[in-house]
Amino acid sequence: MTKIFDYELIYNHIIVMIKNELQENEKIPSENVLSQKFNISRATVRQGINKLKTEGLIYSKKGSGNFVTPSKIEYTISPHTTFTKEILKANKIPTMKFLEVKVIKADTTIAKNLNINENDDVLYLKNVRYVDNIPFLFAKYYINISHLKGIEKIISKTKSISEMYINKYNLDPIRESSEIDIIASNEKSKEIFAIQNNLPLIKISTITTDQNTNNTIDYCYSYFRSDMAKIVVNYKNGAKDD
Repeated sequence: MTKIFDYELIYNHIIVMIKNELQENEKIPSENVLSQKFNISRATVRQGINKLKTEGLIYSKKGSGNFVTPSKIEYTISPHTTFTKEILKANKIPTMKFLEVKVIKADTTIAKNLNINENDDVLYLKNVRYVDNIPFLFAKYYINISHLKGIEKIISKTKSISEMYINKYNLDPIRESSEIDIIASNEKSKEIFAIQNNLPLIKISTITTDQNTNNTIDYCYSYFRSDMAKIVVNYKNGAKDD
């Protein structure tokens, strides 16, 4: 007969709760409650909980406890992807919060990516995108403002950067390229995503151009929570979103 370790009792118990009782984003019982229920140490309980975190079944919120990980959202990367459309397709509510907006001078790397000259003005911004009020991705943008007059004054009020390009500046934005990588989370990303465990992040680097002029509009680094996002790449025939 195979021996069941104490931490596995916790693991199996929470698995059953997730299948039969708990909803997505619902809080699981605390370490103290589980310790008393099974008459085992909190260190052992924590071992079982950490296994659940490692497998992506639960996630932590600093100071709040552990919660059931929601089903992954299928997020398609295509030439015409927009965050708002992708999240609405999943029947979720998308929102955005700007963390920083400022004009900087282009260094060698920025100038190369935007196809501009060094020391040209560039709009640098950071934002967090939320799905049903849960941090889903963090993004850093470098925007070529040479043809986007006054963008630095209005961008923090927009709900969709892509729609602003289209409606305000009459651009036809298209993703020229995307690169995908997996990176480790750090203390800053843990703070942004309000998580405690070392969750891997999906990093996607993209360059967006205007189809009308072939000018580079922006390049962006997006960092997705790997426990929430299922990335699908579709560049076939310049696929457009529905």
